[in-house]
Amino acid sequence: MSRRNSWCIGFVVSALLTLWNVPASAQDVRCCSFNVRHNFRVCLPRDCQPRVQWCWHTHALAWAPASNQVSTNSGCNFYPVPSTDTQCATAVAAQECAFATACARFQVDWIPGTHCIQGFHEAFGRSCVRCRRSGASAAARSRITVLCGTLNAAGQVVWQPAFQDVVGGRCGVQNTDPVILHLSNAAGQQRQDTLFDLRSSGFNWETQDLDGDGWGDSARIVWNGRGGECDLLILVGGDSLQSPGGRLHLSLQDGIVTRAERSGIFARVPLPSVGDPMPAEGIPMPAEFNLQFQVPQGWMLDSIDMGGDGSAGHSRADIDGSGCVDDADLLAVLFAFGQMGELPEDVDGNGIVDDADLLAVLFAFGEGC
Repeated sequence: MSRRNSWCIGFVVSALLTLWNVPASAQDVRCCSFNVRHNFRVCLPRDCQPRVQWCWHTHALAWAPASNQVSTNSGCNFYPVPSTDTQCATAVAAQECAFATACARFQVDWIPGTHCIQGFHEAFGRSCVRCRRSGASAAARSRITVLCGTLNAAGQVVWQPAFQDVVGGRCGVQNTDPVILHLSNAAGQQRQDTLFDLRSSGFNWETQDLDGDGWGDSARIVWNGRGGECDLLILVGGDSLQSPGGRLHLSLQDGIVTRAERSGIFARVPLPSVGDPMPAEGIPMPAEFNLQFQVPQGWMLDSIDMGGDGSAGHSRADIDGSGCVDDADLLAVLFAFGQMGELPEDVDGNGIVDDADLLAVLFAFGEGC
């Protein structure tokens, strides 16, 4: 090999190593965020003396070479009506090479002159990366439980979802949204009856409050513009449901519809056909869901659970923080194979870069690309 060729190769390697360790201030910030908020009204049986329990779980993770920061904040408390609370977790790695924050909050109050309560709960978070070989993730969960203890109960839950899936750096977001009745009987049997379930990735659920009362008067779902697969599934049903139910399932691949199914209360939702692009203006949806219920005879309504989860972040297999698990991540594990310590190549966090880390990258290969 000539001296000139050796110099060129050395220059390229040096440049790659320099780029690999560019400081935080010189890098673009790539962020993922989520925001899942649900308004609710719950009208209870007259003989129900409700107690309200709020449970939260917030988790923030940030990692960089020789730095792995984790923060978790979880708990459950009983609250009087009215009440409000906010809980968060934050993690920062290597002088803000990566950072994440996750929060949950709620508010509940009586509706004057009724035996109904109203409020909201919210899970939101953000994860950002500035440097190569760094990553971050955030996750939050919020659960409100209204404990009742009423035999053969009847009532109503008015449920209004609203969420944002704001993605940067091609990292993933998942949102979920259930309303569940917990039932028991004199024989000691227990069961769950799901009145409403929503799972979404890649969509925003937008509401418009026209009269300023804090409740959306109209709603629509909008594609967030992220490439790859996006999915929205809504199920309204359950054995206790007295109002009409239905099902909606919409899937996209790079903005093109691959699945469009609807039934029941969603029958008139103007879904595009398979093969059509997702409409830029979005798709109109019901602004709220009136879930009237009657517990089956002989069963007791122990509680009503209303929840919202969200998560956003980079895959640990995306070692260089590029937003894509690719050849560079695979090579990073191979070059670090056998090394010990707090390394980003140690994907499973067991203290050594080994076969398990190599397999983790292989199984995640192509994610975000």
